[in-house]
Amino acid sequence: MRKRYLFAALAIAGCQSTPAYVVFKPGVDLNSTQAATDQCKIASFKEIPQSIATDYHPGYNNPGTVQCNTYGTIVSCNTIGAVNIPASTTSYDVNAELRDRYVTRCLEGQGFGVKLAKVCSTKSEVTKALADRAAGEFPTCAVR
Repeated sequence: MRKRYLFAALAIAGCQSTPAYVVFKPGVDLNSTQAATDQCKIASFKEIPQSIATDYHPGYNNPGTVQCNTYGTIVSCNTIGAVNIPASTTSYDVNAELRDRYVTRCLEGQGFGVKLAKVCSTKSEVTKALADRAAGEFPTCAVR
């Protein structure tokens, strides 16, 4: 039973760590809420396909300078100030935010409430959020 409550907070926005979306409709169990969210996500990909873009970040290379010191018959050389930061790329979906808004509107169109909330961080916050849900009230934080 407790495992079913882990789906109380459904993160419909990509890669958010602290805030999460809470999807709630009084009288609707968590399985039905998950099914509605899944249907809206599938519809969002049909309507708004992925568009992957790549950002290129050029690297930086400074070979530095070589300093040599002679101590009697021994020569000691060191490279000073050398920096090599390789180039990198980052890929992302240009349409991700638009799809997130689509999913939110889809769920709201089905009568669900969707709001951004912080993730429950303590056991007492989780307990209160689950009690709020059972009482038909919007949870104050998202249960992960």
